[in-house]
Amino acid sequence: MTRHKEIKAHEDDLAVSEEVYKLARLRADNELATMRDNMFAVHNVGLVAGRAQAFGSIKLLSEFLEYKQLAQVIDSKDFLKIPGVTNIDDYLEKLGLGRSTAFSNLKIARTLTAEEVQLLGQVGFTRRDLLSYASLPEEKRLEIREGKVINIESASREEIKDVIEEVIAESHRVKEEAETLISAKDKVLKSKGDVINKMERELKKFEKDAASKGLTLDEDAFLQLMSNKSTSFDGYMLSMDPDFVMERAGEITPRMRACLISTLHNMKMQVLAAYDTAVMNYGSPGLNPEIMDEFEAWEKAQGQQS
Repeated sequence: MTRHKEIKAHEDDLAVSEEVYKLARLRADNELATMRDNMFAVHNVGLVAGRAQAFGSIKLLSEFLEYKQLAQVIDSKDFLKIPGVTNIDDYLEKLGLGRSTAFSNLKIARTLTAEEVQLLGQVGFTRRDLLSYASLPEEKRLEIREGKVINIESASREEIKDVIEEVIAESHRVKEEAETLISAKDKVLKSKGDVINKMERELKKFEKDAASKGLTLDEDAFLQLMSNKSTSFDGYMLSMDPDFVMERAGEITPRMRACLISTLHNMKMQVLAAYDTAVMNYGSPGLNPEIMDEFEAWEKAQGQQS
């Protein structure tokens, strides 16, 4: 009984397989029949252009329609109903088709129309030519079909191929430019990311150092700034030491002496003005005992004025 069920299941599988093939064949036959008149037209044109080219065009169109139906079977997943077939490669192998050639033909079948294949076949296009044409962007093929780039009905195979090659070259150029731009942007973003990460690491280090001193980050940075300014000022004042300056001035004249005094006086007044502003606006006797006497004098003067 079990053996009988196995035989029955195998017969059912074979029936399904045959049904799939019959369905694909029927669709192809119907579409071929619909295109028969057009094929004869191609043949008649071919009698003028050359019998070999005419038959080549008919073969090209027939192959296109075959793969059109094959694409429908693949897209519908019907081929998975065939025993022993689990993927497209299994199906193509069962049909005796090479993967590379089949995928090229499927691309043509999915991209182009029968009218395009028929028209291009008339001017001597091969399958390789059709694959190049099918690789063009849809808007470019539309421009060619509508005669905006070239009159496809009257142009020769070489003229159409030249247009296709120009469009492909332009597409590659645009693609390369876009890839270069994207690569440059990625590098800039990566560089910015590296800088940000480095700054974040340094900031954490500064925060840790400031905390160890009992300071906020802003306090630590400001104190360091003032220390740097003080060191720079000390160095500058050493270079402005009167004896240091005059020893290098050569023969000292009264005008040179007066210039030295005027320069130092100007510097003194600017420093005193900055100091007075700081004491008045930001002075804190509690934190700056060195200004206590001056601060009390200033408060007393303010009270007298009011």
